Amino acid sequence: MKVQSCEYMNVTDADHNRSRSETGPESMAGPRTHGYVLDLFRKYVEPGGRVLDLAAGQGALSLELQSLGYDVTAVDMDRDNWKVSAVELIVRDLDSEFADGIIGEGSEFDAIAAVEILEHVENPFNFIRQCSKLLRPGGYLVITTPNVESLFSRLVFFYTGRLNGFGEGETVRTAHITPIFKWKLDMMLEESGFEIIDESFLPYEITAGMNFKVRSVARFARLFEPFVKGSKGDVGRVIVARSIAVEDKR
Repeated sequence: MKVQSCEYMNVTDADHNRSRSETGPESMAGPRTHGYVLDLFRKYVEPGGRVLDLAAGQGALSLELQSLGYDVTAVDMDRDNWKVSAVELIVRDLDSEFADGIIGEGSEFDAIAAVEILEHVENPFNFIRQCSKLLRPGGYLVITTPNVESLFSRLVFFYTGRLNGFGEGETVRTAHITPIFKWKLDMMLEESGFEIIDESFLPYEITAGMNFKVRSVARFARLFEPFVKGSKGDVGRVIVARSIAVEDKR
């Protein structure tokens, strides 16, 4: 299967504004991340499909997915911040065998959203295996995670000794503790019976309020990217993987 790749996707202002609503649940992901994810669901998952939103936070993405016609179930580590009464929330530790107790016989999900969570878990291999158990054969797993191989991240590491997204204040529990390299992500997905069908990137947005050093590194990275080897892309990696396992995954 040929992997589709696009660097910039169609993100509407309405998508962005709804996920940043002052009155409803707030998106805990970066700017426009949810808009990218919603576009992918529109592209690959039929309305009415059963969708699991992992690490759902306050429920912003769950609410958006429900508004698109999906049957949404949310999972998070606690319900203290949950703000969406219309969507069922299941409390699970995503560092555990969390598929147990979520799925019943013959009730697999059509798609899973794993937005900005993989870098938070202690064992991402186990996390992907749990996702495989929860999906029907042919179901979709949508992942976003910091792209630690971007040239911007490499320059940040050269200057600070830390990868982009894994600075001193970003790596306390339960924040970013596991950098996800592309080769590692490929291995996780293949071993759990997935094939990657779409790969894209969330761009770094340079704004006037940014620190001068950060703006300079971002511009420098874009200038020199063509001359650097290896997997690169922009600062956020977005993957759609399809479950190809047909045997009993439980």
